[in-house]
Amino acid sequence: MTIDTEFKDYVLDQLNGIGEFETKNMFGGTAVLRNGTAFAKIKHGALWLKVDDANINDFIVQGMPQYTYGKDNSRKLNFYETPVEILENAEMLTCWAKKALEAATRAKK
Repeated sequence: MTIDTEFKDYVLDQLNGIGEFETKNMFGGTAVLRNGTAFAKIKHGALWLKVDDANINDFIVQGMPQYTYGKDNSRKLNFYETPVEILENAEMLTCWAKKALEAATRAKK
């Protein structure tokens, strides 16, 4: 599986408002990390943000799917697809990404 470089570049540009972050290509996608903590994934033509109890409702209200994998898609990760209208609005995306970073940081502890 190849990474859609144009989409990846667009997403990373939209994420500039969160400050410094790193990327790592893995499993056919790109992980977005800060200080080694993954808070976002770019895969399947979408941006997936980390969730926990503090931000999951933002995604559920929008009807966004949870990240699944495996032969039958039965395995789930605590990442949800970012709505297009959020992805296209850098200011809103910054807010959502910061919440995802906070969720990832909490999960790591």
